[in-house]
Amino acid sequence: MIAAGIVAGSGMAFGLMLIAYGFAPRREPLAQALADLLDPPAVTRSTSAAGARGDWRARTSGRVATFLGSLGIDLGNLDADLRVVGRGVEQHLIEKLTAAVAGLLIPPALALLASVGGASAPMSLVAVGSLGLGAAGFILPDALLRTQAAERRRDFRFALSSYLDLAHIVLAAGAGVETALAYAAEAGDGWAFAELRAALHRSRLAGDSPWAAFQRLGEELDVSELREVASSLALAGTHGAKVRASLEARASALRSRDLAEMEGDAEAATERMAIPSVLMVVGFVIFVGFPAITEILGF
Repeated sequence: MIAAGIVAGSGMAFGLMLIAYGFAPRREPLAQALADLLDPPAVTRSTSAAGARGDWRARTSGRVATFLGSLGIDLGNLDADLRVVGRGVEQHLIEKLTAAVAGLLIPPALALLASVGGASAPMSLVAVGSLGLGAAGFILPDALLRTQAAERRRDFRFALSSYLDLAHIVLAAGAGVETALAYAAEAGDGWAFAELRAALHRSRLAGDSPWAAFQRLGEELDVSELREVASSLALAGTHGAKVRASLEARASALRSRDLAEMEGDAEAATERMAIPSVLMVVGFVIFVGFPAITEILGF
C-alpha cells in the first residue's frame, strides 16, 4: 500500500511540475526570436496573438512545446496532418502530454484503490503498467490525428471533384480561367471550398497564378490530387479550351478513383459483416456438440 501511494504521489508530483513549468516564464533564445520575426509560422502567430489577448492556455501550450522541443521531441512529420485538421502544434503537444500523464497515473490509482479494499498488486506490475499506458497515451493522439486527417483529405478529394466540375461548366459558358476558378470556389461551402477560396484570394493579392496557389495548398495539406490539378493547369496555361479539357479529365479521374475507393470500402465492410455470423455458427456448433463430445471422451 505504501509503495503504491509513493508511485501515485510521484506521478501527481510530475504532472504538477509540468503544469508549473508551463506557467513559469522562460527566456527565448535570440536566434529563435530573430527567426520568428523573419519568418513567423502561422501557428506561432496565432498563439502569440492569443497570448497577447491573455489566453493562458496558449501561453501554457507554448511553454510545454518549448520544453518538449528541448527534450528532442519533434512533430515536424505531423505538420500537414495538423494543418488539415486545423489544430496547432502546441495544442497537440498538450493532448499528448495529458494522455501520457493520465496513463502513468491510472495503474497507481487502481493499485491504491485495491489496497484500500484489502488486495495488493505487485509493484513491478504497477510500474510496467504505468510505463506502458504512459507510452500508449503519448502515442495515441498521433494515431487519432492521422486517422482524422485521412478522413478530411478524403472529404477534400470529394469536394475537389465537384469543384473541378463546376469550374468546367463555368469555362464552357465562356468565362476566363481565373473567373471560372473563383466562381466555382464561391459556389460551394465546407472547409474544402473555404481553403480553395482562401488560396485563390491569396494568389490574387500576391499576383500569382491560381495553379501556383493550388500547388502551395496541395503541399500544405499533403493532397497529391490537388498538386496534380495544379500541374495540369500550369501545363495548359491560360488557353480556355486546354484548361477546360484538363479540368474535365482531372474531374473524371478523381470520380473514378473515389468510386474505386468506395467500392473497396463497401467490399471490406461486407466481409466484416460476415465475421459475426461465422462466430455465431461456430458457437452454435460448439453448444450443440459439446454434450456429445463430453460423453464420447468420458469427461
